[in-house]
Amino acid sequence: MKTHLLLFFALLVSGIATAQTTFGVRAGFGKTSLRSGNTFDAITDRTVGVGVPSFGFFAELPVTDYISLRPGLELTKRGTGVALTDEVELAGVKLPLGAFAKTRFSYLEAPLLVQFNLPTESAIQPYAILGPSVGYATGGKVTTSAKAIIELNLYSTDIDLDAINYQRFNLAVIGGMGARARVGQHNALFLEARYAYDLSQPYDVPVIKDKVGFQGWNIGAGMSFAL
Repeated sequence: MKTHLLLFFALLVSGIATAQTTFGVRAGFGKTSLRSGNTFDAITDRTVGVGVPSFGFFAELPVTDYISLRPGLELTKRGTGVALTDEVELAGVKLPLGAFAKTRFSYLEAPLLVQFNLPTESAIQPYAILGPSVGYATGGKVTTSAKAIIELNLYSTDIDLDAINYQRFNLAVIGGMGARARVGQHNALFLEARYAYDLSQPYDVPVIKDKVGFQGWNIGAGMSFAL
């Protein structure tokens, strides 16, 4: 059994070493929302998703003709929005009655995805991705707004993550599907959709009285190329 495992890993390393590595850049936009545990009160029920951007780089390391490893480094955000009918404190920031608050946390993230390429001779190749992602929170901001005929931003306040004991490290699972179109011999354009589910619970929100985390989707596009 040990010999078989050593042979498998030797073949894996050999395949990665001899295959052509490509690099890529990806930009995306999506929506994240709050997920809670067993407690659902009036505040939790009123939370909504907020739009968040993402940008990053990745490498694609072929293991076989149809399976690749895709490590990367990305700048992402997570957050949620809530309409307030009472004056409350959220993430250490006092929020006024009648405001709509959007909370966003910035992350530096390192996903390690496995990419499964659908066998095809077409110029357009569908694929699926799945894998873990480790993130580190670099900051946060609460933006409050009021809606009349149009939405007016009242003010934005930085969140002191250390003061609220925010868990900066985050572990998530990412899954998605996409398609890429070859442009020349070694370059490609791609479009993909992802869903991310956080396994970590970064903050015990006093308003919600429960451990909470985030989940969300993201649609991204970019280009990969061989150096």
